[in-house]
Amino acid sequence: MKKTISRDKLPDLWKTLAGKMQLYLPVQDGPAVLLKQWEEGVDVNLDAVNTAISVKDIFLPREETYLQYHCSGQTLELSEMEDFQPAVAFGIHPCDLKAVELLDKVFMDQEPADTLYKKRREKTTVVALACNKPDPFCFCNDFAINPADAPGTDVMAHLTESNLLLEARTEKGKNLLEQLGELLEDGFKEDQRQNEFKTADFNLSLEGLADNLKSRFDDPLWDELYKSCLGCGVCTYVCPTCYCFDVEDYGHAYEGERFRCWDSCMFGEFTQMAGGHNPRTGRKERVRQRFLHKLQYYPETYGEIACVGCGRCLRSCPVNLDIVQVIKALGGEKVEQR
Repeated sequence: MKKTISRDKLPDLWKTLAGKMQLYLPVQDGPAVLLKQWEEGVDVNLDAVNTAISVKDIFLPREETYLQYHCSGQTLELSEMEDFQPAVAFGIHPCDLKAVELLDKVFMDQEPADTLYKKRREKTTVVALACNKPDPFCFCNDFAINPADAPGTDVMAHLTESNLLLEARTEKGKNLLEQLGELLEDGFKEDQRQNEFKTADFNLSLEGLADNLKSRFDDPLWDELYKSCLGCGVCTYVCPTCYCFDVEDYGHAYEGERFRCWDSCMFGEFTQMAGGHNPRTGRKERVRQRFLHKLQYYPETYGEIACVGCGRCLRSCPVNLDIVQVIKALGGEKVEQR
């Protein structure tokens, strides 16, 4: 199913969708573009290269309550959180959708699955948006991602100068477009093909990198790599494939709640145990863990590197200790043959 809507009718599209379900889309918020729930008057920005925080914030919110408890005498009552509303995540770029697929392997393809994450994924229809222009930090091509197509999406969208072209790829996507009725015109009113473009070429060589790192845990290189790190953790919060979280209880003897919130392996207390022992006492150990997890541990478990080349860590790290620099330092740079 292919549909078209002109750009001047997009405000009507947002209003119609938001009247049927929760609508998340890129919104200009000061100097940043954030993935936020639509409300009247927001400045929707579909031309942005990337949102500051990825779509993981929808499926794995930065904080959420697991359950609530109430205690009366000898009776303990637990109330699970079941308020999951249908939603649409609109304008998700192919690199971010690929990151969601990597998170799915952790939260859904395991027994037992993470219930909260799974319910949100099932309730959410994803409308991916083809990139029109990368910025100098985008390098998704290195991970075999096509910035103009997202194979796992429910609806694939292309934004042209005049129109938004929508193609349903799944039954969920077809149902979404059918709900929009006469607001959409049948077929594509123009060619959706974009000018082919390449994202940045950082000259990376990723083949065999995970195997190569198996013997690099005690490599003296880590003694140099970590030194510039400030331990601020921004790399983990903006990364669409990072998923560390903390679980805590809040309340007293009679009532309270259990919640989880994003955490970061770059923080000293992340691995501190109840007895006081901490296996990663310094920044060196924490920097090593972050990059070995993405480049060796995740590939050993799930078969691919936990990076999608969105470029957020390159844009955000205040000391330029990003994954490209680390891959190159670890030998993941192409060597020119003479």
